[in-house]
Amino acid sequence: MALVALTVAAFPRGDFYEYTVEVGDTWRQSTLNAPFNFPVYLDQERVEVRRDTVRKSTPPYFREVQNASQELSQNRDTLRRQLNRTLEAYASYRYHRQQGEQKAARQDSLEYVQRRRNAQATLSTPQWENLASAYAAEVQDLRSSRQAQDETSLRLHERLLDAAFEVGGQLLSLGVMNRPRDSVLTDQIIVRNQQDQTQRRVEKNNLYGLNEAFDYADRQLRERFSENRQRSRIASSFFQAIFVPSLEYLREDTAEERERRAQKVTAIQGGVEEGETIVRTGQRVTRDIKQQLTSLQRAKSEQLGSNIVLKQLSGEILFTVLGFGFFFFYLFLLRPAIWAKNRDLILMSVVLTLIIALYGVVIRTPWSLYVVPVPLASVLLTIVFNSRIALFGTLVLALTGGQMLGLDLEYTLATFFAGAFGIFSVRDIKNRGQFFVSGGLAFVGYALVLLATWLYLDLPFGRVVPDLAYAAIASAITITSSLFLWALERSFDITTDLTLLELSDTNRPVLKELSLRAPGSFNHTLQVANLAEAAADRIGAHTLLTRVGALYHDIGKMKKPEYFVENQRTMSNPHDELKPRMSALIIASHVKEGIEMAKEDGLPEQVLKFIPMHHGTARIEYFYQKALSQVDDPDRAVPESEFRYPGPKPDSKETGILMLADSVEAASRSLDDPSPRRLENLIELLFSERIDDGQLDDTDLTFRDLRLVKDTFLKMLLGIYHVRVKYPDQEDESDEPDFEVVSLRAQQPYVNVSVSFDRDAWGNWVEPEESDPERSRKEPRPQLADASPHSGSPPEAEASSADQNGREEAPVPETSHDPKRGEGEASPQEE
Repeated sequence: MALVALTVAAFPRGDFYEYTVEVGDTWRQSTLNAPFNFPVYLDQERVEVRRDTVRKSTPPYFREVQNASQELSQNRDTLRRQLNRTLEAYASYRYHRQQGEQKAARQDSLEYVQRRRNAQATLSTPQWENLASAYAAEVQDLRSSRQAQDETSLRLHERLLDAAFEVGGQLLSLGVMNRPRDSVLTDQIIVRNQQDQTQRRVEKNNLYGLNEAFDYADRQLRERFSENRQRSRIASSFFQAIFVPSLEYLREDTAEERERRAQKVTAIQGGVEEGETIVRTGQRVTRDIKQQLTSLQRAKSEQLGSNIVLKQLSGEILFTVLGFGFFFFYLFLLRPAIWAKNRDLILMSVVLTLIIALYGVVIRTPWSLYVVPVPLASVLLTIVFNSRIALFGTLVLALTGGQMLGLDLEYTLATFFAGAFGIFSVRDIKNRGQFFVSGGLAFVGYALVLLATWLYLDLPFGRVVPDLAYAAIASAITITSSLFLWALERSFDITTDLTLLELSDTNRPVLKELSLRAPGSFNHTLQVANLAEAAADRIGAHTLLTRVGALYHDIGKMKKPEYFVENQRTMSNPHDELKPRMSALIIASHVKEGIEMAKEDGLPEQVLKFIPMHHGTARIEYFYQKALSQVDDPDRAVPESEFRYPGPKPDSKETGILMLADSVEAASRSLDDPSPRRLENLIELLFSERIDDGQLDDTDLTFRDLRLVKDTFLKMLLGIYHVRVKYPDQEDESDEPDFEVVSLRAQQPYVNVSVSFDRDAWGNWVEPEESDPERSRKEPRPQLADASPHSGSPPEAEASSADQNGREEAPVPETSHDPKRGEGEASPQEE
């Protein structure tokens, strides 16, 4: 509901034709006549341009400063007193220094420096030194001669200050504004006399601006003190320090008047009378026609009032519910696993919400809706979920965007094909470089549809170019999908194929450590990964996830590698010194330790669950059989729970395949002569045991899947244990038959009587089993103990003898004499 509400809010609230018709389009509908009289409104952009023109043409307001001349005189007198005191301090400093009074001279020096800083005029150090030297020379006590001085004559700084004051008075008589004249855009200004409550218009060219006044004063003073440029600069500084403009700019009054006049600009430009033709079929939409169309829609809205708004809102809600209802109903009906997970639904909603929010923002700006990166959402949904969900999501987003533009078929098709091309480019992603391909293909999808529109509707090419540019931006954003994917993975704790690809690198530290500390287990892991991956691909399961899970399923073995037969390089076996229960405990502990190592390495939950599920709750058959053989008291039971893995059982096709692949690969290593028939019997035996034990009950594996997995395992194992060509010097070995005829002895002689025995998967002679009822899951399976990688020889409980070559001889079954049988009769073999 939140997504629906956001989508409805994203729909434009302006005039209908404002968003559905653009200048340069061809009018494909029937000829449109005005149904009633209505005014033609200018678009907002043109109205603002007119208002800006009015603002610029409004004369600014200035206030006449009544006592400007008096302030100028006061500033002169203040500066004169500051200069006198400053220069007197300098003269005193010179006098005390000449008299050798260093302390008094230092005090005068500090006073001189302080007064310089506080002076109203800003002078440079050379300018101060010029004034101070001249002043010192004019003071009678510091003269070197006895010339008389007229006390009424002015000193240098006073002459310069009076010259600046004189120029300032000239300017005030003309009028000076307190801002540059160039900043005034009108030819006239309005001068207000607040004392008399009057105002008058004054030509701007008859006044001086502040900058122009400074330039005028500088020229005048330069001419007066042409013999000494330094003195003219000092006089200019004095002028700037004392001058007061006669006209003060009224900023607030001016802004208020400009805004008042701008608001008077009307948005109406002419009108259309009833029955007048607005646009004809096939006519090119011009700027004026578009104004009339938007004005007609505005007039209709004003006449109908809230009714048209309610109807429009109802249509938007219906469109939105249909679109997203279709998408989520597809998930409910055909993707129940995703529908049942709130996390997945929230993730989808976040991706869709991102695009809808961008729709709402962009459609209210001058930009084209093509700038919204819908292919980005398509790529993200493909990688996180699958291509079908992404295709449905892209369709819904494309339809929603087209609806916002007034059922724009061009945008809908262009967006859908761009997203579809992006989906196909990452459907089987192998590296992050494919994101560049997805961006390029998305742009191709946009370009093809826009090109088709240009050709079909005969549009001006300039009408298509802006949309292509915006589509290029959206395609470029699609290239950054990896950044958004990284954020989604961390935020929602999901595992994508890109993460699995990174985890499949055997050079990762944990796999590297496994190869060094438990090389046998590492080799076993690689073989299991190959078997599981091939089987997963055969039945349509997640091949990459299956392979990665297989690579990490036995990492716990590196804690105690010497307790696993594949890592035992010497003839010594640590289990020979342990009781079966302890051995089983150590063997099962690699699951718990593997989980702890996986969590420390930061493996995702999807991969981590392969570690406990690759054994499920299966029985550690070899040590269980060994424990049974060591029981002295027949009535004493061996607790089966002590010889089972902790579980849980596999819960998916991928984990179920790994359990089967792990069992088959380990058991196949115990075969002395892995012939095709023995491998086939072994696979069949192990599959039957896992099924009978209920280990595959929680998976989705069907009988067809199991048959395909068996076939795949057999082909892979035959490739591993293939037959090599004999060399010339190699001795020929006679092929042993798959069965052997053994003569029997009875109490009475039999003629031509023999019993046929079969070999099991390990080459041992066994009697064919009777067609007994279904074996219990908890019933001991001695033959499975031979399949354990820990078995160097058959368990002691199995009564069989071996010849000198290590091959077991066929057992001789006991026979009893039946008096009813004739001489030529024999006990038939039970099938």
